[in-house]
Amino acid sequence: MYYFIVNTASRTGKTEKIWNEIKQELREKQIEYQAYLTEYKGHARELAEQITNTEIEAMLHMVVVGGDGTANEVINGIRDFEKVIFSYIPTGSGNDLGRGLKISGNHKEALERILSGTEYYHMDLGKVSWGRKLQEHSYFNISSGIGLDAEVCRRTNTTGMKQILNKLHMGNLTYLFQTILAVMTMPMTEAEIQLEDGKKRRIHRLICMAVMNHRCEGGGIPMAPKASDTDGRLSVCIIYGVPRLKAFFLLIMLVLGKHEHFRGIEVHDNSSVKIWLQEPMTGHTDGEDIGDRIRLQYQCLPGKLTILK
Repeated sequence: MYYFIVNTASRTGKTEKIWNEIKQELREKQIEYQAYLTEYKGHARELAEQITNTEIEAMLHMVVVGGDGTANEVINGIRDFEKVIFSYIPTGSGNDLGRGLKISGNHKEALERILSGTEYYHMDLGKVSWGRKLQEHSYFNISSGIGLDAEVCRRTNTTGMKQILNKLHMGNLTYLFQTILAVMTMPMTEAEIQLEDGKKRRIHRLICMAVMNHRCEGGGIPMAPKASDTDGRLSVCIIYGVPRLKAFFLLIMLVLGKHEHFRGIEVHDNSSVKIWLQEPMTGHTDGEDIGDRIRLQYQCLPGKLTILK
């Protein structure tokens, strides 16, 4: 039995057509399945919780059809990761999870891979906690961050530009445009970070800290070119202390994946990291807004999610 969670609104509604084609394929192959369609933001999380909150005797196979945000909601709804096999048919505009997992952008090929797959892949998940006692948390597949990358996600999700460009098949350009605007206008702040060695250090004029489980975020920007989702570690990319004009140059290097050796950018592989900010900054997990935060802790959860290859 396959349990499908489908966001038909993904990619400005194009996923609805894709889902109809997937249903036809499932019927022709006489595949037993149940489908749950999301109706509002946060619904995929509720559906995943509802499906996995029952007594599960065998492994439950959950298939997500949608974008990176839908996949994020689903992993945050799963109650028992040890009893769930996760599969993904990417239909969003960013597609960073699909890119990281090397899943075909062709939904028919992705479905065939799921139906015929026999090998399992154990992927690390990230966990970010916040609040006075770090009592609130969210899991992430791809990345979580504070500052510039989170601000870009917020602006992308709250303006109509993404919907317009999606219709023109240029949705990824939204992230580029919003990044340029954010670099020009967003505030920077003083910060203190603590990596897994336990030592604290001051960060002057923090622009952003992106904590990566996969190589790319923001529609294919390789923030952490050497990141691995199976090494039990997160790649922490910190950008700080540079004038706004130089930041534009660094953005070009980021897009090219050539940024690691420039002053003002550091990349560290760590199993955990903490950050304290002098002023609140925008935070995100897999592009989903988690509000303005001042203290966060990031942890890697090795091999947490079982994926059918």
